[in-house]
Amino acid sequence: MRDLLPFLRIYRQHWLSLSIGLLLAFVTLVAGMGLLSLSGWFLSAAAVAGLAAATRDTFNYMTPAGGVRFFSIIRTASRWGERVVSHDATFRVLTRLRVWFWQKLSPLSTGTLAGFRQADLLNRLVTDIDAMDHVYLRLITPIGAALLSCAGLVFFLSFFDSELALTLGAILLAGMLALPLVFYFAGRKPGQALIAEKSSLRTRLVDYLDGQAELQMFAAAPKALDELQQAEQALIRAQARMARVSGLANASVQLLSGWTLTLMLWLAGHGVGGATPDPITALMVFATLASFEALLPLAGAFQHLSTSLTSARRLNEILQEAKAPEWGEEQQHASAGSLQIRDLTFTYPDQTEPVLRGYSLQLKAGEKLALLGQTGCGKSTLMGLLTREWNPQAGEILLDGKPLTHYGEGALRASFSVVSQRVHLFADTLRGNLKLAAPDASDERLIKVLEQVGLSSLLDNPDELAEGGLDAWLGDGGRPLSGGERRRIGLARALLHDAPLWLLDEPTEGLDSQTEREIMALLFKLGADRTLLLISHRLLGLEQMDRIALMEEGRIRLCAPHAELLSDDYYRSLHQRLAPV
Repeated sequence: MRDLLPFLRIYRQHWLSLSIGLLLAFVTLVAGMGLLSLSGWFLSAAAVAGLAAATRDTFNYMTPAGGVRFFSIIRTASRWGERVVSHDATFRVLTRLRVWFWQKLSPLSTGTLAGFRQADLLNRLVTDIDAMDHVYLRLITPIGAALLSCAGLVFFLSFFDSELALTLGAILLAGMLALPLVFYFAGRKPGQALIAEKSSLRTRLVDYLDGQAELQMFAAAPKALDELQQAEQALIRAQARMARVSGLANASVQLLSGWTLTLMLWLAGHGVGGATPDPITALMVFATLASFEALLPLAGAFQHLSTSLTSARRLNEILQEAKAPEWGEEQQHASAGSLQIRDLTFTYPDQTEPVLRGYSLQLKAGEKLALLGQTGCGKSTLMGLLTREWNPQAGEILLDGKPLTHYGEGALRASFSVVSQRVHLFADTLRGNLKLAAPDASDERLIKVLEQVGLSSLLDNPDELAEGGLDAWLGDGGRPLSGGERRRIGLARALLHDAPLWLLDEPTEGLDSQTEREIMALLFKLGADRTLLLISHRLLGLEQMDRIALMEEGRIRLCAPHAELLSDDYYRSLHQRLAPV
């Protein structure tokens, strides 16, 4: 139960609506008990009164009939109100839980989340948080309403016969203690399996949809689809096991209800409260039958408790294992963008061989430097260290003469712009995607930046407010745009961000030669007054860089201008093979 504590604190923020839902659930149960008990007494009393002419004419039919109608209306209204209020409160709690969990998750870097797959994180954010609704809808509300209503019923029946009331109360109390405990253990493994299979299916489905291009290319789609169907069947089997436990729980409550009803009928058959058998006997029996309406949800509540506990445990794994980086107190961002890297050493978790070995590099303010190297030499790792996705085990990185660790998160993010080969576009308008880099930018500034990066064509639409211009809908991933247009939007974001240091990570990868030349020309033009660090394995336009650094096995092998490097046999052969014609 300790795993639920962080989430129960969120529930306290909505205590009023949750309490109203609990109160309405209690009223619903009381009205149901009153309706069935009064109906049983009324039918019996009316039948007895009808046996004799004297009582037939004097019996008050109107008051009990009005009571039956009253309880019927109250039960219907409170049931509807309880559903509306409790579900609305639950949805608000789940919304708050998602926001709270996302606030905990969003500061974490890629490095701290490296042990979790993206599909698994999505599953925890959606399915595991959804399972938290069991805590209120199937646990807190049923238990609270059952205890209050059954206690009230026993107190009411004690006015007629205290022994019968205590007998019924003892049976109900035993049922409230035994049934939840039994079906918690019965549903623990099926509940854990249900969460695991849901997670597995969602992860496989996301991987299957995300990797369609590669699966089709390597003719692996049928195998992946077969594995997806197997995961689906495993989930169906887990759901069937849980359904069997639910059926057994309901049958057990019904069986206990029947036995208790038989016992109460036998005990009350000789009269209630020492009197001869009369309609109060029927009231006592029907009240017993009504009391089990409160007991019925309890077995299911604890049956699903294991699901909520498993989900809470999975969410806590991320909150406990993934720690956000510690940021400094410097709130002023860098103004020049100079970099100094000294004796940097970094090894990925669970690996023994370091990726960077005593890496040192200096980048002056306003300088343009290209970093070349084969795949795996540590270029992208360096980028991750510069953006603090990872922290080095040794050495330091200075930005404008200050260690990166001295900068606050906002100050560090404002000090550089990252332009990579993967420019993510959200399912939003062109304006919305650009304003991610500058939320306060005016439309005039956005239009100017688009013209600077050569995207004026996106603005050439006579109906700008509907289908074109800044209100053009880009869709998920910017599907209507070409690869070159997406890269240009990445450049537009960098301009809007207006940082002194540009970190360019393979910005032209995957583009055709003509588009690549255009993008590189834009980079040099728009970044003329900025410090540029270009990470690439392409040689197009590198003669315009101030210096070129060659990386090998986590170190800088050579660092000099293009003309000087041509005297090196390795660089000259590399240039002859890879330089564009």
